[in-house]
Amino acid sequence: MAFEDLISEVENRGRFQILQMFSLVIPLIFMSSHFLLENFTAFVPNHRCRIPFLDNTSTLLNVSENLNFSSLLKLSIPLDSNGKLERCLRFSWPQWLPLSPNVTGQSQSLLETEPCVDGWVYDQSVITSSIVTEWDLVCDSQSLRSLSPSIFLSGILVGYLIWGYLTDRFGRKQMMPPSFIMVVVSSIGPAFTQTFPVYCCLRFLLGFSISGAMFSSGTLVIEWTTIQHRPLMAVIIGLCSSAGHLLNGVLAYGIQEWRKFQLIVSAPFLTFFLTIWWLPESARWLIVHKKYDDALRVLRKVAKLNGVKDLNLTIETLRSTAEEKLIASKAHYNMLDLFRFPVLKTRILCLSFEGSMSYGFILIIDRIGAILAPLVNILKHYIPVLPQIIFGIIAVTASLVIFFFLPETQNQPMPDTIQDIQHGSSKGETRPRDKDDATVKISQF
Repeated sequence: MAFEDLISEVENRGRFQILQMFSLVIPLIFMSSHFLLENFTAFVPNHRCRIPFLDNTSTLLNVSENLNFSSLLKLSIPLDSNGKLERCLRFSWPQWLPLSPNVTGQSQSLLETEPCVDGWVYDQSVITSSIVTEWDLVCDSQSLRSLSPSIFLSGILVGYLIWGYLTDRFGRKQMMPPSFIMVVVSSIGPAFTQTFPVYCCLRFLLGFSISGAMFSSGTLVIEWTTIQHRPLMAVIIGLCSSAGHLLNGVLAYGIQEWRKFQLIVSAPFLTFFLTIWWLPESARWLIVHKKYDDALRVLRKVAKLNGVKDLNLTIETLRSTAEEKLIASKAHYNMLDLFRFPVLKTRILCLSFEGSMSYGFILIIDRIGAILAPLVNILKHYIPVLPQIIFGIIAVTASLVIFFFLPETQNQPMPDTIQDIQHGSSKGETRPRDKDDATVKISQF
């Protein structure tokens, strides 16, 4: 009996699957919000150099002061080519002689200027505080603002590599409590940190722990979901991720201080940590690791929740399922085989011999691209349109590659094995497989 048949035996109305889905996808909303959180907590407001003899006596510490005060500022801060106050320069000493309205840009470059040695004044009309205003991540330090998201995404990449092994080694449920408690600590911690290096370390830890929470919980949900319901589950997960992104925008209307924003988005994880204990371990994982008594126990528990009364499962049935899996896995592959087979070189994103392996590879590539994106965005400080050109070229290139090299899948049978892909025709037909051909069978797990 294949594992999909075991799930069908205990599913019935799927009450357990629904409860499990709500227990895990709601935390996903808040975890997803952290991916775009720094669009708000790292907001860069309008700013200018602080002028001590003016700002120390002014109660209007933003960019939109009254006319008299603005006129005084122009005596201490040069204007850029657009006639606005320079953000990163000031005159070495006040230019008390009135400046002509046409004396901007290059004309003012003849006057001696200096960096903002006394700090900056920020416009607080949109956001009252952010990590940018907290630690002055502007001008010469502006690249640090883009460094922080890359550090967070690097944590996610490292997390996929490590948590993937741990969940396979120790179990899906066993890795959920430590990953969730790490999410609690590393997400709430930045709201109280006083230095930018500590903030970055916590962001790295948050990315690392989020990947563990998402990987373990996502795998658990998928392994308790039958094949016909997995597309629906994938859609729900995608919608929850988008809802997490929208949540940031809703909260930003009422919360303009970055520490409060960070705390409110992170605090619910304390509740989520307490709601995952009821979830049973993946029966699939238990059977693969020959823990038949535990597997039978969780299958009966799920069957009871789903209202299934006559469950005809025994330890012998589970043992025979594991033996079928062992026979089917004699042809052993690794991630390098994604590149060894000619067809897979051009269809690297298609379904292959080991779903979790190819999925993990895709996640790694995805995270590498996400890590590089903020760094590419730094180039706008040198050539403003360069990041858009780079992103546009990559998007067009990817579209052309997909169009010419990936096969159409609409109303076509999907390949299950490497051999199916190797022998399949361009029309999507797959090679008929002998059910006794163990070398081409794919694990039902």
